[in-house]
Amino acid sequence: SSSSSSSFHVTLFDTGERACGGRMSSKALDGEDVDHAVQYFTSTEPEFQERFVQGLAASGALAEWHDSKVGVLTTAKEGGGTFKAFGDGLKRYVGVGGYRAIADVLSTNADVVCRPQWVGSMRRRGDDAKWELASSDNERAKKLGTYDFVVIAHNGKCAHRLASTAKDDGAGKLISSLTCAFGIRPSQEIEQQRKLLLSSVWSVMIVLEGAHDFGFEGAHVVGGDTLSWVSNITAKRGDANVTKVTRLVLQSTAEYARDNKVPQEAVPKAKAQEVMETLVTAFERSIGCEPNTYLGKVANYKCQLWGAANPLNVANVPCVLDLKSRTAAVGDWCTSDAPCVQTAVMSAYALADALNDFYNSPQVSAKTLKLDAARVRWSLPRGASSAQGCFPGTSVPAMREALPMSVRTGGRGGGRGRGGHGRGGRNAKQPKAPATRALLAM
Repeated sequence: SSSSSSSFHVTLFDTGERACGGRMSSKALDGEDVDHAVQYFTSTEPEFQERFVQGLAASGALAEWHDSKVGVLTTAKEGGGTFKAFGDGLKRYVGVGGYRAIADVLSTNADVVCRPQWVGSMRRRGDDAKWELASSDNERAKKLGTYDFVVIAHNGKCAHRLASTAKDDGAGKLISSLTCAFGIRPSQEIEQQRKLLLSSVWSVMIVLEGAHDFGFEGAHVVGGDTLSWVSNITAKRGDANVTKVTRLVLQSTAEYARDNKVPQEAVPKAKAQEVMETLVTAFERSIGCEPNTYLGKVANYKCQLWGAANPLNVANVPCVLDLKSRTAAVGDWCTSDAPCVQTAVMSAYALADALNDFYNSPQVSAKTLKLDAARVRWSLPRGASSAQGCFPGTSVPAMREALPMSVRTGGRGGGRGRGGHGRGGRNAKQPKAPATRALLAM
């Protein structure tokens, strides 16, 4: 949203069944929300702090995660590990009770929220050049309305597939910008890419019998091949002394996810169990436990494969804007820095400000026209990323240089998914005024 959000009538489509949010969301496990995607984020941009962080904190949806509770767990070759808290004074932010509260606050800025709703087609009407949206690209598809402007806050194959339905309607800039490939690979190969490259991550949500204290609430894990992150969600929520179970989230390395790719909408049970056992075993080893110490206490679990978890290269534009076709795309990949929550939100703000200028100013500014003329230039980002993305203002363990897939397994990459990837928006509810234009955000 922008300071003139009352000038627009915004319809938000999201595939989430329980809430909006995509990667900034939480999944229910035995009745409690578990952070299975974004684990925390940091803030260094004043505009991001003022427009996003402060308002969400005031709403009660956002809290700080103390720097003594989260850090780096270094695993020794012989097993066992050493945890070191960040202790750097930087504020780290988490959702209160999970990330659903954040998505709920942000979605109040839309005039209409449609979920769960898949958008599979965008076609331009001949008489007035408005965009007609539908659930799929066939005659029996559900009609989803007509709009003046389409914004895709998503990436991966599904976003590119949707944009490609407008190939005959002048959306070439949008289509080419959303072309993508998958799988971590050596940095030299990433640098040669002329399209968005996305890494994958397995996220395993676990309920352990009994209350357990690991000496930390969250840790980036280094020194192993399979595990990159562990979080004690029960302790993170402040429930460690009032529950009889412990909820954990374990996230894989990008290489492990690449080499164990399956259809993420229908993960085979055998593969889910294999991934869970692999990551729990790696966790046991990283903290120096005997085998089966925690594996034998697993009471329940869920596995999520994020096929398009993190961008490996960046577009070097604040957003993709095409005023001629009335289309745009935003995301964490629309940056020159390493992708993160902050870059995703700043991308949304850049587009919001440009649309406000385009529709509400007597004369379109040079800044907006420059953004409209800009084209993506794929490159490696400035700064390193962990398997969980980048955290501005602090140093986290970077993903190690990847081996080519053929060297490791001889398998293949790929994959698809429908998880929404949009982030951003203002938290404060804007006074409504008569809508003068329709705007679609996805």
